[in-house]
Amino acid sequence: MIARRLQTRPMPEPPVRIYKIIAFSFLTITVILLGFVVFSLFKKTEIIILAKENTRTVEFRVNAEVNASKGSLNAQVETQDFYWSETFEPTAVKKVDGLAKGTVEIINDSPQEMILIKTTRLLSANDILFRLADKYVVPAHSSITAQIYADESGEKSDIEPTKFTIPGLSLDTQKLVYAESKNKIMGGSGKIGIVGAEDINAAGQSFSLKMKEAFLQANNLTQANNVVVAILEQHTTSTHTIGQEATDFTIAGTSTIMTLTYNKEELNRIINQEINKKIEAGSEKILSTNENPVITVDNIDSVNQSAQLKIVTDALVTLDVNSTLLEKNNFINKTKAEIERYVISLPDVTGQDIRFTPSWITKTPSNPDKLKVIVKSTK
Repeated sequence: MIARRLQTRPMPEPPVRIYKIIAFSFLTITVILLGFVVFSLFKKTEIIILAKENTRTVEFRVNAEVNASKGSLNAQVETQDFYWSETFEPTAVKKVDGLAKGTVEIINDSPQEMILIKTTRLLSANDILFRLADKYVVPAHSSITAQIYADESGEKSDIEPTKFTIPGLSLDTQKLVYAESKNKIMGGSGKIGIVGAEDINAAGQSFSLKMKEAFLQANNLTQANNVVVAILEQHTTSTHTIGQEATDFTIAGTSTIMTLTYNKEELNRIINQEINKKIEAGSEKILSTNENPVITVDNIDSVNQSAQLKIVTDALVTLDVNSTLLEKNNFINKTKAEIERYVISLPDVTGQDIRFTPSWITKTPSNPDKLKVIVKSTK
């Protein structure tokens, strides 16, 4: 038996070109996938919104009392009598003829001392006669200041600064001895007040306010001490009645004053609750509140020693970046134009700046984490 070697035909090697195609395809897919991953990582949008600051005025009333119930303000209550007087001027006036008075400088250019007796006449440049109010001695080549008054009452005696001659002297002496006024001489046209009903009413209101201020000052108290005052009783008298003539009149009297001392932190809590009711819920936030609200007393219950306080204060608010209006889901897969239309419709918005990264993308990311919303407040 003869042994024979089995011969096999060698398998042909695949062409190198096929390997190159496979490798290139794999590389291309890898690059595309890598590019997609990189694009997904860096794709983002920043939305900057400019919103104006608005002032909200809040006005409400709250009861202040001892052992306050829910919704009221705890207060310590005291009463005290206080006397005060205040002077006022009537608004209505009538003209009366007065006597003009003023000051002049008497000049003596002569070589002799000049003695001028009381009531010596002085004639102004426009022929208005005045007289010296006292005796004066004017040294030679010197001058003195003297008081004069008009010879006749009335408006015509009110004159501008002028030069005066002294008719009682000789013509030659008048050239050397004369007088000059440097200021207006007034008083010929006098006025006197007439107390009217409006004056009495206005003075009464002003008296109460000034009396409260005086009471606080006298007791070293201010609103900063968490104190408000109210008048329980007031008994006043006036020095003049309606229709009387007077340059001024005085109102005086004793008042019984209630002092309410409250807890400032408690009041601030109530104020914040009221402010939150006034702002647009879900869209606005409070930037600041007035630290010194205006507190006045509306009603008084002297029996129960309580009062209703009127509170007026201001709060500065603006668009809240955490509001539902600015949730990121509102901006997913939106074009720049769509975002602009939406943002400009929001309250208090004055401007916006939308920034896409990369700059050539046309829509916002679908992932909320790739969105950033910023609100900048403006005055």
